[in-house]
Amino acid sequence: MNITSLNNLWSYLQGLSLSASNQRWLGQRLIEASESHEKQTEEEIKLKKLNELFGVWDDDEGERIESVVREARRLAFRF
Repeated sequence: MNITSLNNLWSYLQGLSLSASNQRWLGQRLIEASESHEKQTEEEIKLKKLNELFGVWDDDEGERIESVVREARRLAFRF
């Protein structure tokens, strides 16, 4: 939202006859939504960085890598 839209929303909210408890309830919901959005954004940023460092593997690739490692370990113990 741009600043004009936010100002219009604020004006609209001020025009409502909200009790103190209604205002507190609305404020708490806005804060919860904001915190949830920030947490989600932080997790997305972390995931993006991890994917950049290690790449993105689908489940099949992970299982294939695991089987190769197990086979290499099995063969290494024969020597």
